[in-house]
Amino acid sequence: MIFRTGLSAQPSQGEMRPVFEAVFEVQQRAAAADWYVAQPDHARISGQFAAAFDGRKVPRLGPELLRAIAMHDIGWMPFDGNLQAPQKPELRENGQPASFVHAAPEQFLAAWSGSIQAAQSTGPLGGLMVAAHLARLCHPYLNSGAGTTEQRAKVEGFLYREAQRVDRQLPQAGRSTEEINELIKVLQFCDLVSLYLCANPQSPVELPQEFDGSRVQFSFEQGAYRMRPNLMDHVVILEIPCLRWIGDKVEKELIPIKVQ
Repeated sequence: MIFRTGLSAQPSQGEMRPVFEAVFEVQQRAAAADWYVAQPDHARISGQFAAAFDGRKVPRLGPELLRAIAMHDIGWMPFDGNLQAPQKPELRENGQPASFVHAAPEQFLAAWSGSIQAAQSTGPLGGLMVAAHLARLCHPYLNSGAGTTEQRAKVEGFLYREAQRVDRQLPQAGRSTEEINELIKVLQFCDLVSLYLCANPQSPVELPQEFDGSRVQFSFEQGAYRMRPNLMDHVVILEIPCLRWIGDKVEKELIPIKVQ
């Protein structure tokens, strides 16, 4: 679950921050009754955003790769549900709701495996992209020293298996290693953009991926999210599917946003 700062975006203020740092802060201060976005819905927004790229600035994505990006977190369905079938957030020992940043390996590895299996239905290249993207997310966990010895062994096992899967699928992908790495970068970028749009931090943010030698920055100004430099070929209108639980009752809102 990706917890959100309010429903509507507010004008950005403060210093430019790394995007994940800003998203992480929102998750850390979330309350049980706050609005959130289920991860399968977040993945779908990633795919919708990717469909708007200018092919002269970002590697061109065919329908199968757009589907793979839109499915890259579908394995979270048993844990998060989605807008149509929401799951109530679990509470941590301190009473705060458990966000995706608090997930233990037993949960996130199962979700990632389900996402990879689903993405493989789009074709070898889509499955490879999602497997490589999720395998790379193992490194921050391992580098942080988090988890028990058993949990770290599970993460290392997943990383090894998915690296082997990527190697096996490379000959079937029909692209060079350099092209595939660029496509994985696009997926990572779309994932972070969607996390930013879903979490709704108030600070302006910068993403780590570079396109044509530049990093992209986002802010909310004059009623729209501004992307600099702009990698899209048209203005995008997205709907953020927000959920929250008040007691045992769920509330739902679709929040339209403009990205330009």
